[in-house]
Amino acid sequence: MTTSCDGNDNDNDNEVFPMPLMNPQSLPWRRLMSAAAFTLTLGAGLAATPGAVTAAETLTYATNTAPNGLRGAAEKGFLDALNEVSGGEIEVVPYWGASVMQGDEILGGVSNGVADMGYININYYPNRLLLNGAFQLFPAGPENYADIMSVYHAVDDRVPELSEEFARQGQHIIYIYPYLPYAGVFREPVTSFDDFRGKRVRASSQWMLNLLGDLGATPVSVPWSDTYQSLQSGAIDGVFTNYDSLNRTGMDEVAPNILTSRRLWLAVPMILTINQRKWDAMSEEMRGWFEQAAAQAEKTFGEYYANEFDRIVEVQKEAGYTVTAASADDIEKFVSLPAVETNRQSWIQSAEDAGAEDPARIIEEMKTIIDDGSAAGDS
Repeated sequence: MTTSCDGNDNDNDNEVFPMPLMNPQSLPWRRLMSAAAFTLTLGAGLAATPGAVTAAETLTYATNTAPNGLRGAAEKGFLDALNEVSGGEIEVVPYWGASVMQGDEILGGVSNGVADMGYININYYPNRLLLNGAFQLFPAGPENYADIMSVYHAVDDRVPELSEEFARQGQHIIYIYPYLPYAGVFREPVTSFDDFRGKRVRASSQWMLNLLGDLGATPVSVPWSDTYQSLQSGAIDGVFTNYDSLNRTGMDEVAPNILTSRRLWLAVPMILTINQRKWDAMSEEMRGWFEQAAAQAEKTFGEYYANEFDRIVEVQKEAGYTVTAASADDIEKFVSLPAVETNRQSWIQSAEDAGAEDPARIIEEMKTIIDDGSAAGDS
């Protein structure tokens, strides 16, 4: 069992939501079929190429989730809001469930116009989105949705290097949303982080794996698609990731000992982008529709998000699973692990090597924003 992590797997919805026009066997084939599908969708005389903008705009959207669950609710909510606020002038044709591109292909696919818009998970791109990966260096954050979103917006305003990094990838951010916080599912009883010791625990990012190592666990990197089977077979003892994914994939069925925490947020925002050339070619009115849709979807999704944590707890307890909330002392122990600072220094060095200007300032600015957002929730 490997104990390394390449940073490209993530706790995501890779289930397939069938699309009749798509054959996901290879990216070149998907691009060919995508182009044909897009042309049919857009109709005669409207080419599906970046920069082609008409009064009534049809856009394509690629994601690796199905249109249900927490991620589906967030993404479909934004697409529906965009259609609504534009009065139908902007229509989005979504390609769900990795039917046009796998999750780690979408950044490049939006950049080169395979899709006009797409879902981007920062964890898939540890080099191309190195600066945005700094979110992962802050294991504790706000607990409620409004404070989480306030942090995301403040970081966008005060740390422009992150959006500039997306611009260098040929795309513009149009919507963001959060996952539920971290939780763990285990085959054997676990009621505190002390119980991680000696257990083989899977996490997605190199930064979280380092923290698990500090707890005395054996950190393990397993592709997300193989995680359920690894847990079921006993190849790993537990999984530590966002709470909603653990429940949605049924991992709590084979590992019914759950340790939850509201404070250990999954800091990385989920991001929706649009091709930069497409964005630049739009009118100010059209761009305004995107901003209105984001504000409307943020409010609607917040109502869904606010109840999801408690809903999962209730479902798991009704199923007979053991659900334990980590204590305040346990959380403090986790956020004080030596690897927290080691991770930050390692990231700073990597950013400097990549040519980033003063990455230490990025860390300090983000720390101030996140600390303030967390304190707001405590007041």
